[in-house]
Amino acid sequence: PGRFLDLQRAFYTGDPHYVPPLSADRWQVDPRRNPFFERADASFLVAKRDGRLAGRISAVRNHVHDEFHGDRVGFFGHFEATDEVAAHALLDAAAAWLRARGATALRGPVDLSTNYRCGLLIGGEPGPPVLMMPHNPPAYRGYLESYGLRKAKDLLALMLSRSAGTPDRFYRLVDRIRQRTGAVIRPFNMKRLDHELDTVWRLYNTIWERNWGFVPMSRGEFMRSAKELRQFAVPELLVIVEVAGEPVGFALCLPDVNVAIRACGGRLLPFGWWKFLRTLKRIDRCRVVTLGVHPEHRKSGLDALLLHYFYVTAPPMGYPDCEASWILEDNREMVRVLQSLGGREYRRYRVFEKAL
Repeated sequence: PGRFLDLQRAFYTGDPHYVPPLSADRWQVDPRRNPFFERADASFLVAKRDGRLAGRISAVRNHVHDEFHGDRVGFFGHFEATDEVAAHALLDAAAAWLRARGATALRGPVDLSTNYRCGLLIGGEPGPPVLMMPHNPPAYRGYLESYGLRKAKDLLALMLSRSAGTPDRFYRLVDRIRQRTGAVIRPFNMKRLDHELDTVWRLYNTIWERNWGFVPMSRGEFMRSAKELRQFAVPELLVIVEVAGEPVGFALCLPDVNVAIRACGGRLLPFGWWKFLRTLKRIDRCRVVTLGVHPEHRKSGLDALLLHYFYVTAPPMGYPDCEASWILEDNREMVRVLQSLGGREYRRYRVFEKAL
């Protein structure tokens, strides 16, 4: 599994914005270590031409997705290709594998599920990707479209910069929401972290259950992912919002450790840890990875309250810039709240689909 991830490096030689895969992330594609594979089948394929690497792709049949959405979508991800011919050969192989297992549609790029990295970068400002977000050559879009894949959904990344300033009316809005709801935002209790994560896991699977493409996570899969992320986490940026003492929403904001991953070339051993840890102190941006409110409280403005919390808390901790991603293009309510904070759409990603 680790070798499959490392193959990506060969496709980005000379790319100044490339962030290599972190060696510690190999568990994600290892069926022995990731509980995701308890309810999913996957194939990891490599293309070669004259003995040389020409591309790679993963194909996934996620049985939880089938049951949850009542369809039979097959997913492709981890997509890399040297040219259109190699891309189409890989897509053919993935489609054949998925069709043989009952899939009626091909959707991607989605690395395993929407709970991991997904989407193809199709436009926006140049620069390295933020933690757990995709990066790819512009040519990949043409490879997919010439294969007959069409837009299924666009995913947005908005950037919040403290230097841009915020209209006074937003602060007045936040005050009214706080007074009306009596909501309290508190950081995770790190001494009871397992309890906090249990609360967040239950909220996670409830909050997003109606979202396009959402796939519930088992407790084991959620805890495995949380275990990896907690080593980079800043406790003050992991928060739960409560109303009348009951947790009704949460938000997770993480430092953009891609800055440190680039510094160590994605390899922590034998000496990469030193570069990684040294660079962590120089990170100046963060990413709101997930933010949600229970459906019963969704129209009460608590999402604005959570975003305001990060907007005020992150800069003094050394993160003046904050990316909110990814957001479904038709989640107009969230986009509107971010824009009221001065957020701007600065990158767009696309998930494609084709009938099989």
